[in-house]
Amino acid sequence: MSSYLIPNLVNACQIMNLLAESEDGITSADIHDKLDIPKTTAFRIMKTLCHEDISTKVDNKYFLGSSLIHCGLKANLTNKLKTNSVPILSELSAATGFTAHICIPNGYHSLILDVHDSLNPFRVASRPGTKANLHCSSSGKIFLAHLLQDKLDEVEQEIGFVKKTIKTLTTIDALKEEIQKIVHRGYSVDDQEYDMNVRCLAAPLFDYNGHAVAAIGITAPSAVFTRNKIPEIAIIVKEHATKLYFANK
Repeated sequence: MSSYLIPNLVNACQIMNLLAESEDGITSADIHDKLDIPKTTAFRIMKTLCHEDISTKVDNKYFLGSSLIHCGLKANLTNKLKTNSVPILSELSAATGFTAHICIPNGYHSLILDVHDSLNPFRVASRPGTKANLHCSSSGKIFLAHLLQDKLDEVEQEIGFVKKTIKTLTTIDALKEEIQKIVHRGYSVDDQEYDMNVRCLAAPLFDYNGHAVAAIGITAPSAVFTRNKIPEIAIIVKEHATKLYFANK
C-alpha cells in the first residue's frame, strides 16, 4: 500500500493535522522538529498551503487558513445535520407513508446522506452514499434551483443531462423553466424522470445565510404516490424541512 502513497502529499496532510492541533500557530522549525520534514520541503509545502488558503502566515508562524476552517465547519455541519435529521425523517415517513431521505450537494451530484424506509413493502429509495443526478432527481433539482441555476451550461459541459426515462428533462431551456417552478412553489418533483416506476418530492433546507445546504424529501412507487397527491405531500415535506431547519440551528 505504501508504494502508492505520494510522499509530499503525506507530508502536507501531517502538517495540516499539526496546524489543527496548534492553537498558537506553528513555525518552520516546529514542522522540521515534530515531523522530521526537511526544511526546504516544508517551505515549499507551506507556500502551497498558503496559496490555497489552507494555511495563513502571520509574522513567522503558520495558522489554519480559511479553506481548511471551511472544510471543518462543513464536515461538522454534515454530521450535525445527519444526527438531527434521524427523528425528523422518521416523522416524515410516518406522516406520508413513504420512504424519507435527506441529501446534500456533492459537486455535480446530490449525495444521499440518510434514508428512513417506510413500512410499505415496496421500497424504491436508493441507499445512503448514493450519488444522484441533479437534473432528474428531486433533491438534485433543489440544488440546481438554489445553488447552480446560473451554472447550467457548466453542469451540462461537465457531466451532461443523461436521459434516464422518456420524461427526463435534458435541455437547458426545459431545466430553466423547471427551476422557476421550484423556486416559486418551494419544492421539486421527480415525476418518473429518474425511474418510470418512481415519483419523488423534495424541499430545500437553508442555512442562516439563505444557502441551500440540504434537501429533505420522500420517495415512493408512482402507482402509490400518484400525481393528485403531490400538493398534500408537498405541504408535509415543507413542514418537516422547517422542523429540520430549527433543529439544526
